[in-house]
Amino acid sequence: MKRIAKVLCLVCIVAMLAILAAGCGQKTPTGNTSSQNTDDVTKPVDKPESITMRFSWWGSDIRHKATLDAIAAYNKLYPHITIEGEYGGYDGYQQKLMTQLAGGSAPDLIQTDPIWNAQLGAQKENFVDLAKESEIDMTQFEEEVIKGFCEVNGIVLGLPMGINGFGVQVNKAFMERFNIPLDTRWTYEKIIEVGRKVHEQDSECYLYIEDLTGLQVKFMCDYTRSKYGKYWINDDYKVHITKDELAEQFKVMKELFDSGAAVPLGDAALYNNKVEQHPKFINGQIGMTQDWSGTLPKYKDVIGAENFAVGHSITVEGGVDSSTTYKPSMLLSVYSKSKYVDEAVKFTNWLLNDSEASLILNDCRSIPASASARQALIDNDVLDKDIMQMVENTLENPADPVPLIMNNSEIAEITKDICQKVVFGESTPEEAAEELISRVSEKLEALKAESN
Repeated sequence: MKRIAKVLCLVCIVAMLAILAAGCGQKTPTGNTSSQNTDDVTKPVDKPESITMRFSWWGSDIRHKATLDAIAAYNKLYPHITIEGEYGGYDGYQQKLMTQLAGGSAPDLIQTDPIWNAQLGAQKENFVDLAKESEIDMTQFEEEVIKGFCEVNGIVLGLPMGINGFGVQVNKAFMERFNIPLDTRWTYEKIIEVGRKVHEQDSECYLYIEDLTGLQVKFMCDYTRSKYGKYWINDDYKVHITKDELAEQFKVMKELFDSGAAVPLGDAALYNNKVEQHPKFINGQIGMTQDWSGTLPKYKDVIGAENFAVGHSITVEGGVDSSTTYKPSMLLSVYSKSKYVDEAVKFTNWLLNDSEASLILNDCRSIPASASARQALIDNDVLDKDIMQMVENTLENPADPVPLIMNNSEIAEITKDICQKVVFGESTPEEAAEELISRVSEKLEALKAESN
């Protein structure tokens, strides 16, 4: 419990029973007649209007089942409300959502990724400002998290569903086989050094796996911050890295794969955003990957709890910044054009703040961001120790929020394209650095003009 107390302290959790009692109080959706005045008992009671809402999310089978179970529990409380789940993988989710928003057919309840805030915030008219909804108990969420990750263009676009730590997720049997200490503090240079030896010892084994999205979201973000103490682009619409710095970074990226330390990118790309399904990962021939704590259950499910461990995030040898990326695991938003905005808002409050909902969802989206939901898991001693450890590791030295512009979909595609060219040897690191700076600078200028 000491570690739990430390985490709660670090995120400024107010665990006073009076506040928790207030936060856990359930709101009664429209149509509930259980609290009618006894004077009216003889009056005919109108049957509540049947309501059907849609709720979209991405995730693993574990998350799907937990969310569907929570929806079923809500339906038992309010039988007139049906919530249809629309769920799948992360790939293509954002594109589908943007199409739905453009066509006016988005779900009533939408799970979003904070890295999309810049694009979603540009069309804030499509989202309910949850900070203005009296049915939402905003006291359960840290103001710093709301301000840093949820408030966009003057509205609270969505509420945080979990606290997401970051780090490596490790196969202990693999590490023991190759005599690699579990407490190794990994740098990219160390992965190349150790991974090269592993692959030379057994050509079917790789120390590390990273997919294309990971190179764009994780490597390009974290390497620059760790090495130089800055992000390579920022929300001022400018590139903040030189060609020489970027070329050096690309050399390390290429060596990661050329050395045999990482699964070949062409192979890993077949399992983009689902590397836990890679046959070598399943067969114990991959030592580790790096991901968010909210994704931990799917890796642990494959490796087995007894064979699973976590570690700190990967840094850069000789770097100036050892902080760890931090963000809510995802946000829950309400579509402003829904026919049932009030009911969607009430369900949002129940799903995120109610103790019954929290015990069903558990840590399928990492540690709950709501203090009351988190306290329910603590009281019932059901928090996963590995997820707790990842969050604790992260909060020892959390990084500044990643600039929203970094995850603009067009810039992301440019970055992925050039990363592939480097890894596959189609461009030298120097050529790739020049191309990336040129293409991204041009796109930033266009985005800046659009924003004015």
